[in-house]
Amino acid sequence: MNQSKGVLALFQHLDTFCEVIEKVKSRNDFKDHEFYSPTSYHEVEHACAYAPSPVRWFTFFGAMLGTITGFALPLLCDWDWPVVVGGKTAGIYSLPAYVVIGFEFTILFGGIATVLGILVMSRLPNPKVKVLDPRLTDDLFGVFVPDVTLDGPQAKFLKDHGAIELKATN
Repeated sequence: MNQSKGVLALFQHLDTFCEVIEKVKSRNDFKDHEFYSPTSYHEVEHACAYAPSPVRWFTFFGAMLGTITGFALPLLCDWDWPVVVGGKTAGIYSLPAYVVIGFEFTILFGGIATVLGILVMSRLPNPKVKVLDPRLTDDLFGVFVPDVTLDGPQAKFLKDHGAIELKATN
């Protein structure tokens, strides 16, 4: 989304920020608002009432692909270059030995798919994103409301509820 014009309200304390999130969600005059946090907090996730992350599906399918690959790779190698030990034929009879490789590929592919899922779902990297305030990545929380002015009722509401600073963005 990343609207260019609007008001950015900065908050210093997590509890004040969470209270504002809950109040802003119930108001109709805060359309297309965005919340910014320097890091992930369970309190913010609870206040925003987010749905479960779709990244978990990336992890699941990556792990399943890893399991299939981890069992198929040694099985195909065993069929192509059989090593007959103790009269045991190549192929499916050696399956217990492939569990370790299957497990390792599950973890590897699941981890890679998770990182890719995070990048895809958060639309990173995005060089067109404008940094509203560099302090949002350090120690402050922010609420951005597009298409409002500093003297509007939304800005007054944010200031009355604990915003330490209001900034107009262009």
